[in-house]
Amino acid sequence: MDRRAFLLGAGGAASALAGCADLGALGDGRAGLRDLPERPADPTPESVAAYVAEYEAVRVHNRHARAGATEVSVDAVATFDHATGGDRFATAQHAGTARYEDGGDRTVGEVYGRPVPYLVAPDRTLRMPVERRRIGTGASGRSPDAASPPPLGVRLCNATDDPREFAVTVVRREGDAGGESVLSTAAELGPECAVELLGVADVPGGYRVTASMEAGGVTGQGRINVGLPGVDRGPNVDVVVDESGVSAWHLPSFEGI
Repeated sequence: MDRRAFLLGAGGAASALAGCADLGALGDGRAGLRDLPERPADPTPESVAAYVAEYEAVRVHNRHARAGATEVSVDAVATFDHATGGDRFATAQHAGTARYEDGGDRTVGEVYGRPVPYLVAPDRTLRMPVERRRIGTGASGRSPDAASPPPLGVRLCNATDDPREFAVTVVRREGDAGGESVLSTAAELGPECAVELLGVADVPGGYRVTASMEAGGVTGQGRINVGLPGVDRGPNVDVVVDESGVSAWHLPSFEGI
């Protein structure tokens, strides 16, 4: 399947649903609320991505409708990231416009959201708000620009309803002789949210990312090797804590809006 075509198709479907505000308008002229989509019975990467794109678009539409918007047009895209057990993780992003009327004055505002992670499980859908922390300009000291590949980033996702704290280290690997430490930090996560550590390193090569967490006297750890240049995305690596423990995953490229 052509990934770009699929993303555009998923986004277009979500936009068509959320953009027809006048079809469900309330009696006072406000845009009507939309029903959230049902979780896919067969959670394939394609069905999860399409579901998350539609969920994001409907969620944003309803938020503006409740705020009194008369028309809302939202486009959303999503990509499947990875699966662990029965959980599926994806990333979504939205953009569009919302029209408001106040005493005969009409205003049209831009609607835009940065990429946000989703958990799609058999019994729940969780959208995790993201805190972004720029650690630095990268190991070489160069500031990233549009012509440079994105530097190494790590996304930490807490899918539990308890706060968690990660100890995160990143080492630039140099064969079998170990390597040079480029990051050692602690990151506190509230329940059901995510933190992105961005701009960790930009020197091409291999890196080892390790994230450790202690809970109830038990230490969980996610560890993964990643190379730069990496994916076309801020974070290259996902570290997830859920009821099963800690796991680390590579993230695919994300074609946002």
